[in-house]
Amino acid sequence: MALERKRSTKRSGSRYSGKKRPPVNKCKTCCRKFTAFMFSHVGLCGLVVGYTIMGAFAFRALEAPYEEEKAGEVTDMRQKTVRRLWDITYDLNVLYKDNWTHLVAAEIKRFQSDLIAAVKDGYDGKELGAVQQWSFSGAFLYSLTVITTIGYGNIAPRTNWGKLVTIVYAIVGIPLMLLYLTNIGDILAKSFRYVYGRMCTCKPSDPYRRGRNVENYRVQHVVAHNSPGRQNALEPGVQDKLHVHPEDEVRIEAIPNELHEDLDYQKPRVSVPITLCLVIMVSYISGGAVIFSLWEGWGFLDGSYFCFVTLSTIGFGDLVPGDSVVSDRGSQEKLVICSLYLLIGMALIAMCFNLMQEEVINKVRNCGRRVGIIKDTDDDDDLA
Repeated sequence: MALERKRSTKRSGSRYSGKKRPPVNKCKTCCRKFTAFMFSHVGLCGLVVGYTIMGAFAFRALEAPYEEEKAGEVTDMRQKTVRRLWDITYDLNVLYKDNWTHLVAAEIKRFQSDLIAAVKDGYDGKELGAVQQWSFSGAFLYSLTVITTIGYGNIAPRTNWGKLVTIVYAIVGIPLMLLYLTNIGDILAKSFRYVYGRMCTCKPSDPYRRGRNVENYRVQHVVAHNSPGRQNALEPGVQDKLHVHPEDEVRIEAIPNELHEDLDYQKPRVSVPITLCLVIMVSYISGGAVIFSLWEGWGFLDGSYFCFVTLSTIGFGDLVPGDSVVSDRGSQEKLVICSLYLLIGMALIAMCFNLMQEEVINKVRNCGRRVGIIKDTDDDDDLA
């Protein structure tokens, strides 16, 4: 009986071991891979764009009906005012200037008060059926200004649901945008530093380049061997530096290139000048100034001012992209260019700030070494 039980357990164990893994493990693996991809450099870019598009659809669905309703109310209010003015003129068979002027002025004041109240409630002066602020392009631009914390203020939600969704949308979107700027700015800084180093640093004949010297060798195995007929494979100079006795048998091999960084060898530091970073930022702002000046009819100074205020996320709101960005003609092309300008520009600014920060820190450390405040040992500990 005991043998039969053991055989049955072995059979059941072998059957169970031959089964495939349960689908739960596959789901976990797929979710883990998907999460890792979404938080990679490419995944973050797609995640930010997709999150902005989702916000554009949500805010358009929430705010566009309210905007159309307000435009209809203002249209009805204007028509009623015109009818009342006609009634005033019709009732006065003989037009007396003082009486007609007094009644018409009172009616216009009433209309002005109602119009100001409608503007505070979200009316933007456009007729019912015309292109509204909360079109897809306008909602996309609003979503982008929310997660980038620019906040122009020219367009804002008026409904309760719109305000609530804006709060939740910003809580999730702002950290996502900061993560995007941190990762993309870091990879752009590394790429630019590498390209700048390849273009502007020393040739392969530089003494700092890799060379095969005593430090580039590793003692792999040492065996005590007292046989006099056995000779050491090391050269005399290498033998003295490695403190190896002639009696010992040593097998050595060259260290792979990946392990050179662990040795005393140090690469030359690539330093990007601050002036170059400033030139990049000024060039990018100037290019955007030309584009927005052509679209909006601004001067070059106003376009530069708008680009700087936007890319620095100050967002005063005195100059904002107007009807030309959200109009019918070429709206999608202008939307794509404007959105790409904001996303790429903020990542470029983050890259320049990263490079400038490293350069400033290096200059401060050099100044501290000259003065005697910072020692080389302290600096090495900080780098480690």
